[in-house]
Amino acid sequence: MDNNTLLTLVCILIAVIALLVCISLFFIYTLEEKNAHQRHVIDVLLSTIKKLKVQNDNSMKHTHLIPSLLLALTLISCTHRQQPVRDRSDLAGAWVLRHVEYPSGTEEGYSMQGDGTSCLIYDHENRLYACNISTTPTGLLVKPTAATTVTLVDKGGGEWLYLEDGDPHPLRVTDSTITIQRMGILYTYASADGLYSEWGDDIRDIIDSQPAGPDPANDQKYVLSVRERQLANYIYWLVTLIAIVIIFAVANHIVNRRRRQQLQLQLRQIQEVQENRPPTVRQAAKSVEDAFLASDEYAALGRRMATGSLMKAEEWQQVEHSLKTVYPGFTAQLQSLYPMSDVEYHTCLLIKLRIPTKDIVAVLAREANTISSLRKRLYKKVFDREGGAKDWDDFILSIGT
Repeated sequence: MDNNTLLTLVCILIAVIALLVCISLFFIYTLEEKNAHQRHVIDVLLSTIKKLKVQNDNSMKHTHLIPSLLLALTLISCTHRQQPVRDRSDLAGAWVLRHVEYPSGTEEGYSMQGDGTSCLIYDHENRLYACNISTTPTGLLVKPTAATTVTLVDKGGGEWLYLEDGDPHPLRVTDSTITIQRMGILYTYASADGLYSEWGDDIRDIIDSQPAGPDPANDQKYVLSVRERQLANYIYWLVTLIAIVIIFAVANHIVNRRRRQQLQLQLRQIQEVQENRPPTVRQAAKSVEDAFLASDEYAALGRRMATGSLMKAEEWQQVEHSLKTVYPGFTAQLQSLYPMSDVEYHTCLLIKLRIPTKDIVAVLAREANTISSLRKRLYKKVFDREGGAKDWDDFILSIGT
């Protein structure tokens, strides 16, 4: 594998890793399942990647581990929806009021339709953000209530004490509900992980932006638009796509620039070899070439080409052998310039043997304009400028002698 191919593969790998990172982060922060276990595993994986980057900054020893870790991030973020396992000392998530039971036995049900229902959002420090929330045709309607800190005290036997602003309330927690008792009234809240993952940050920001202290006159409500969220997601993916395109464009530019630099170096080396040969060596090479062109072997080769039939693999090997005998450096110099296809390579061999274009066309089973375009294209690739078919032929005839 040559250096250009290796550099291209490395640039592609970088672009793929960047794409995987974007996809992983998107799923991690938008899918519903963001429980504590996932967050812990993600933190460990990200920490491992950082350590590998530091420890192997100048080595490729663990490069193969990075795609595996990123794939693990993606798989974790895309796991099938399951009921999260709650840490009894952590209420993190969103909870919406569904049921109220009074001491008299009267019960009431609540939903997010109409006037809405109470919503409690807890972070991992048991910071409470309370609001009233209801659905609208375009999203959610949020009315901030309060922000405070709560504490959980384990009383044993499955019972907990819920301290809110220093006021104790009995609490029972299950995987999908919490029940808080206030003044003999039981308030049952249902888990709303989808609401938490989609709108949790926005709701907390709204409540944090409210002035401290009670304000009875403040009855302000906020609309969280689904359309705006979708637009933000579209913009996110558009920016990601543009970033990937830019990465590929930069990588392609780097590869092409490096290839041109290497090609110019090869051309200079070929030119130096040709110019620095002593006159005696030039004369000897010319004598060998003249003798070959006048030989029976060359005449037989010309007759074979004139038949116009396709050549077999062993015949092409014989052509290469003849060229290496007369022009020892030709094939090596030719192959160092550009990774050619079989048709391009065979065309150059026949040009070096001074085979007429009509016979080249017949032997390779190509149209005359195809062979002409091929030679022009090779000249453009090697010299990075426009040139004709004859310009390429003259170059081929000048090297390897």
